[in-house]
Amino acid sequence: MKKCDIIVPIYNAFDCLEPCINSIIMNTDMVSNRLILIDDCSSDKNVLPLLNTFSKKHKNIILLKNKDNQGFVKTVNIGMKYSDNDVLLLNSDTEVTKDWLLKIQKCAYSSSSIATVTPLSNNATLASVPKSFMPNNLPDGLSLDEMADIVEKASFNYYPEIPTGHGFCLFIKRDALDKVGYFDEESYGKGYGEENDFCYRCFEYGYRHVLCDNTYILHKESQSFKESKELLIKQGLETLREKYPIYVPKLEKWVFENTISWIGNNISFNIMQKNEKPNILLVIHDWNDISTNIGGTSLHVWDIVRYNRDKYNFHILSFDDNHYKVYSYFNNGEFYVNYHYVDCNMTIVNYYNSDYRRIIEDIIDKYKISFVHIHHIISHYFDIVDVLKENNIKYIVSLHDYYFVCPLIVKMKKNGIYCDRPSVKECNECLLESFEQKIDIISWREETIKILKNAEIVITPSMSAKEEILKTIKLDKDICVIEHGIDIKKKISKIKLDDGKNDIAFIGGIGISKGSKYLEAFIKKKLIRNGKVHLFGSTSSLVSKSNGHFVNHGKYKRDDLNNLLEKNKIKLICLFSVWPETYSYTLNEAIACGIPVVSFDYGAIAERIKKYNFGYIIDSKLSPREVAQVIDKILVDKEEYNKKVKAINDYKIITTKKMSKKYDDIYSKYAKNLGKLDSDISNIIYNNRKLKIDGENYPNYSWVFGTLKWRIIDKIKIPKTIKKLVNRGDDSNE
Repeated sequence: MKKCDIIVPIYNAFDCLEPCINSIIMNTDMVSNRLILIDDCSSDKNVLPLLNTFSKKHKNIILLKNKDNQGFVKTVNIGMKYSDNDVLLLNSDTEVTKDWLLKIQKCAYSSSSIATVTPLSNNATLASVPKSFMPNNLPDGLSLDEMADIVEKASFNYYPEIPTGHGFCLFIKRDALDKVGYFDEESYGKGYGEENDFCYRCFEYGYRHVLCDNTYILHKESQSFKESKELLIKQGLETLREKYPIYVPKLEKWVFENTISWIGNNISFNIMQKNEKPNILLVIHDWNDISTNIGGTSLHVWDIVRYNRDKYNFHILSFDDNHYKVYSYFNNGEFYVNYHYVDCNMTIVNYYNSDYRRIIEDIIDKYKISFVHIHHIISHYFDIVDVLKENNIKYIVSLHDYYFVCPLIVKMKKNGIYCDRPSVKECNECLLESFEQKIDIISWREETIKILKNAEIVITPSMSAKEEILKTIKLDKDICVIEHGIDIKKKISKIKLDDGKNDIAFIGGIGISKGSKYLEAFIKKKLIRNGKVHLFGSTSSLVSKSNGHFVNHGKYKRDDLNNLLEKNKIKLICLFSVWPETYSYTLNEAIACGIPVVSFDYGAIAERIKKYNFGYIIDSKLSPREVAQVIDKILVDKEEYNKKVKAINDYKIITTKKMSKKYDDIYSKYAKNLGKLDSDISNIIYNNRKLKIDGENYPNYSWVFGTLKWRIIDKIKIPKTIKKLVNRGDDSNE
């Protein structure tokens, strides 16, 4: 390895000097390399004696002294001209770490085209980690050396290209200096923009600039010349803009795309996994972008995660975009990892697959999984139970629908009729018609029953769901009922039937299973006599355009529903599911808004209406016209209606926090701490990203626009779209 001279230009910043120099001595081969300290005529009289002390003690520490203050650019050039080796420019407000120079040199000489190398740091704009373009504190509980160790072990040693080096710690090959020349003293005076200028000149000679992504240096920044920086920055930016207009759009594009954000994500993941909390695997069918996901099961799982992630590390396995993915949720960070694509003829009905089995084994091993909660196995295979048994891992199962009874999920024939208790022959015929392949329902249930029998606990969200499942599946254990929670502010209803306006509403996604034929008939035949029909949500019905009798409000946000229903004076909400739902968030929404509901005598909706007197149960055999007539009668009986409203007002909604506590009680019994996650996960975490959750939808680039050396970006008319990233939110509908 070639020799290197470490050049530290110094002006004041006395408090930083000793830690900086000591860290260099401790972590650098001071026989093969030299340290050149240059005092730029510091006004602090404590500086020079300290530097003299170091230079006298160490043979390869050279002290140069400027008689007058020359500024950063000239001072650095003095050092580079003094040297005839490779150089590394290092700010005096830094602290270096173990083997830092060796790793940077190895990076630099990985290609002859590399001119400069910049390591990672807590505070170096484009080289900042784990969050780019902003200052980062050392993670709680970690020393500088521990953080550097995490960065090194998490690294791919990828050495990604960057548009310019960063002067806080900049390695420059002697070959590049000899060809390109030194820093431009005349154009940049006392500093700011000079290293960008040098890096841009390097491009003209075919050189590249890279990040050393396995090396971490602490940078405190802004320790000298604080009062004069603003003017220097302005002057430097103007010069760069004039000299290198071709690089401006390239720099904008690079900042906007932030193609190296995966480096910070990978480091974050490795920081998070050191917390040594129990690791729980949640198995589900759908976790595609939870910030906009409207699936009831997905939302339920997210509620459990967000309230318990301070106690457990949650890892969610789902199948999406032809890959199995593991989404990890730590106390203050989220990531995902792409696993393998299982190359087979996947359908909604799956039995066994050796590739899937290997994935489960790998996840259990690397993520130190000690407990599993199966929420859904669509797109999964029955191998999972065998792997859990072989590894002595306990698990529980939540039955959110009837998939374990029938692959069609809903107990409804293709013609939209509730199937109740069909024969085996009827089931097989229905499955053949639906999937266009032969599926033996007996074999299917044998597999699902095996999963349930081996589970520690089987859970359903309602008593009616439990009873419906036990009509078909016989278990030698009880099924536990844990009702779903919901976070929605409950309104004390003052609604009355005294204004002559009896509008009704359908809310949610209204397909065949949710009674779209009734909505369609109400609209087409104008069956509701004393009011309009409203839809808040979406429908599969072809009759969806608003008219004088029907108002389609479209999708809504849960928080807005209360005001929408009140504004439109809705008196009754129709929940016409034609099969026994296991639960209904829509019912919760209606109750929270203080409006009675009308439903058929099926499932969890009817169960809760009967139990709490929330509304009205009608015969499912009635035609749409007859149902409309019943509604007309409901809306003229003020006394009975007022009883429903009072019952709603008296009811206390179960919150997600209260519900999640019940799962915490279960997890704390079975989930054990098996130690830190396997560092090999780093090998596949290249694809991870920040999930768009809790309003943090995009990386925060705001800091880059207020920095010193990188205000170049702001001054070069950066597109407004980039600046708006910080304030963008997700306007998804339910």
